[in-house]
Amino acid sequence: MLRLAGSMRNLAPSSGQQEGTGLPSLILINARVLTLDPLRASAQAVAVRGSTIAAFGSSKDIASLAGPATRIINCGGKTLIPGFVDSHCHVLAQAASLQGIDCSPKTVSSIQDLEDVVRHRAETTQTGRWIRGFGYDDLSFLEKRHPTRWDLNRAAPNHPVRLDHRSGHATVLNSLALNLVGIDASTPDPVEGVIDRDNATGELTGLLFEMAGYLRQRLGTSRDQTAFQDYVHQLNNTLLGYGITSVQDAGPDNGLERWQIFQELQSSGALQCRVTMFAGASHLEEFQSAGLTWGAGDDQLRLGHAKIMLTLSTGALEPNLEALTDLVDNAHRAGFPVAIHAIEQEAIESAIKALTNAAPLASPEPTSDIQCLDRIEHCAECPAELVAEIARSGCMVVTQPGFVYWNGDNYLKRVDASMLPNLYPVGALANAGVPLAFGSDAPVIDPNPWPAIYNAVTRKTSTGSLLPPEASQQQAISVAEALRMYTAAGAIADGTGDQKGTIRPGMMADLVLLDTDSMTVEPEQLKEIRAMTTILGGEVVWEGGG
Repeated sequence: MLRLAGSMRNLAPSSGQQEGTGLPSLILINARVLTLDPLRASAQAVAVRGSTIAAFGSSKDIASLAGPATRIINCGGKTLIPGFVDSHCHVLAQAASLQGIDCSPKTVSSIQDLEDVVRHRAETTQTGRWIRGFGYDDLSFLEKRHPTRWDLNRAAPNHPVRLDHRSGHATVLNSLALNLVGIDASTPDPVEGVIDRDNATGELTGLLFEMAGYLRQRLGTSRDQTAFQDYVHQLNNTLLGYGITSVQDAGPDNGLERWQIFQELQSSGALQCRVTMFAGASHLEEFQSAGLTWGAGDDQLRLGHAKIMLTLSTGALEPNLEALTDLVDNAHRAGFPVAIHAIEQEAIESAIKALTNAAPLASPEPTSDIQCLDRIEHCAECPAELVAEIARSGCMVVTQPGFVYWNGDNYLKRVDASMLPNLYPVGALANAGVPLAFGSDAPVIDPNPWPAIYNAVTRKTSTGSLLPPEASQQQAISVAEALRMYTAAGAIADGTGDQKGTIRPGMMADLVLLDTDSMTVEPEQLKEIRAMTTILGGEVVWEGGG
């Protein structure tokens, strides 16, 4: 039985027809097609016409639709799924991290190691030029502490140095960098952040919390644009190599300038993945002045939710509930649903209250049947009573089971035992009927979806530890559910669920051919699955080794 985006007559060969006038431009046969469409779960073949899916069905029926110019790919029995949607990441930060020093635990295990890699970079960097590093983890250092400006001064006294923590929520500057930013002993803490000081002397340590936006305002963007495009292109190939065809950039400081950067990167061809860019909540007026609101753009670049940061970095919730509710109100009145960053239990509670108390969302132009949902991002510490409140609120949760895979062993050592069963509780959220999607938060962790899917199914860390054993079954979900969270649900999260995320007629032809059948493989092998071919808008954009 054939499933068509139109009648069989529209796809049947006829005299003089060419590609783009009715015949499929691409056909994939002999596949195990996982449609992620509940109306029909599987098929053997897919026909693509232009940039959209035209039909799916048996290999025999679909192959009969081919014309002389149709490209036919024999999938050899491999599994075909929709392209992955990373619902929460930081695209430009990922590209920037490729330019800097890799300070992650796989490279650096102590403050001394950190000094060594910074010193080595300084030896090959012109005096006075910035040195950037990314991904350090204080908990993985032998010293179990953050580096300080004095550590960095020893390594590179003649260069401004900036190192970003793997979480993205802390930064260390050396003395020269502090001077260039204009931070000294008399500088007060900004409302949204903390300037760390030595408890005994009051001296600046160089450590800053939640101050990425503060630094950006004072330093601007001084990157080499040609080199940066090359790094974006490298990132693009990495994402496509993972089968990721759509990303949602969750930058809280995204403004019109960032929108224009994405336009340039896509028009140049450096970035092929589809991008939904969140709008920083403080930038909504500039978007509106430019005639842009939620959903503006096209299939390649789309304006998404208003991003709001809700943190406990200062020791108290920032913003407080009243201010948070005002931010949600303002976004809703401007036609933007919100995406609230909330990790801790107190933050999640406040986010739910704000979403419940705020003015309803001003309905955008009805362009689809997909409901426009407010979102809570991360939802890391979420006991059962909060899960129930989230379900009642009607909002969506976008979370990161990949954190439990990559960081779970640290959680087992450092998180209170009573909270461990409730960390990134994908099973409880799904069972409560909460709309749920997955993202990576890259570059905090690698954007590869499969370790996250493996964790969602097994609740195991990268070393095989369960988190925790007695609750692993309760929080685990099926492979089919986990795949949906990274495809169809990801599209719903940004309001494009009627356009992509499933394999059915009329949907964008964003597809991934896998080397292993995810539905029959042993759970322990899920994290090893790889993409063989990635198709974006009907075009093969990545194959084999890239």
